[in-house]
Amino acid sequence: MKIQTTLTFFLLAGLAAAEVTIPDGTKLRVRLDQSISSATAEEGQSVELSVTEAVKVNGQVVIADGARVTGTVTEAQEKRHMGRAGKLDFSIDRVRTMDGEWVPLRYTVTKKNGESHAVRTGVITAGAAVLFWPAAPAFLLMKGKDITLNKGMVFDTFTDQDHVLKIAGDARPVGAGVAAAPASGSASVAITSDLNGADIEIDGAFVGSTPTTITLPAGPHQVSVGNSAGRWQRNLMVNAGSTITLHAQIRQQAARASR
Repeated sequence: MKIQTTLTFFLLAGLAAAEVTIPDGTKLRVRLDQSISSATAEEGQSVELSVTEAVKVNGQVVIADGARVTGTVTEAQEKRHMGRAGKLDFSIDRVRTMDGEWVPLRYTVTKKNGESHAVRTGVITAGAAVLFWPAAPAFLLMKGKDITLNKGMVFDTFTDQDHVLKIAGDARPVGAGVAAAPASGSASVAITSDLNGADIEIDGAFVGSTPTTITLPAGPHQVSVGNSAGRWQRNLMVNAGSTITLHAQIRQQAARASR
């Protein structure tokens, strides 16, 4: 399903900036963007997730719908002899905010004494709230089987520190799921990719993840879309009032780079 992220853009230089703080303990809901199996996973392997709904502070979007979330496999062991089941667990580590910075995450509203986001248990062993299972959690009962955590699992998690964003004083967020009508001197730009959830950078600044629709001021811009698999880049000339569609071929770009 197409997810349009919510973005804030500075359309004019020199605008007064206001600070918005994401408080420690702010709740966000995240979705597992890949399936993980104890038969193939390795400890230390990265895990990709995304935010399922925008997070707002005082009416301002601070974490976009579809924002990238990363985790780490903390335990992985394939099924063994004598009917012993596989073992699998992972942590949810950090989320990318509207200013492109990363904020650490934890699994409880309040931080336990002495707890640090640098030392964490996995999602299952931490008892994180699992809100939705795309398939029955049969792995909790199976004996002698490999464990699979299915793509689409949804969890509640919480920010592990305060984070301050600087927002343009008269910036207006684009409503999630609704493409904003181009303002005078700007254009609507829809950006998709062959690998959903790829990071989008405009003129070197992180603005969200694919797929999304944003508003850009007229003039030249450099668009970069990518992830660990590769990066796609284009120079774009935006004409006021136009509607532009870009589709980033990340796999193709990665294949060319490997030749």
